[in-house]
Amino acid sequence: MLKLETYWIEAQTLCHTVNEHLKETQSQYQALEKKYNKAKKLIKDFQQKELDFIKRQEVERKKLEEVEKAHLVEVQGLQVRIRDLEAEVFRLLKQSGTQVNNNNNIFERRASP
Repeated sequence: MLKLETYWIEAQTLCHTVNEHLKETQSQYQALEKKYNKAKKLIKDFQQKELDFIKRQEVERKKLEEVEKAHLVEVQGLQVRIRDLEAEVFRLLKQSGTQVNNNNNIFERRASP
């Protein structure tokens, strides 16, 4: 009977030890699960921020392309206007008898004989 009681006490001690180990393991598991869920949420948030950033970047790129196209059209229009004005200046100068020295843009009056 004494032997049986000793086995019983050892079994209870072992159960208590295993139970404490189980509680400790469960506590560690819960802590790791919280960290995992937090990391998972952070990853999801960063992925969403990355997608939002890419979308904003694309919108800004399209705006920039539109502005560049508008500037190109404006520059081309201004170049045409400059050519027209230069042609008009040369026509008026020719009409008034003034000669243009294209090397240094000095206007010279033709001497009348």
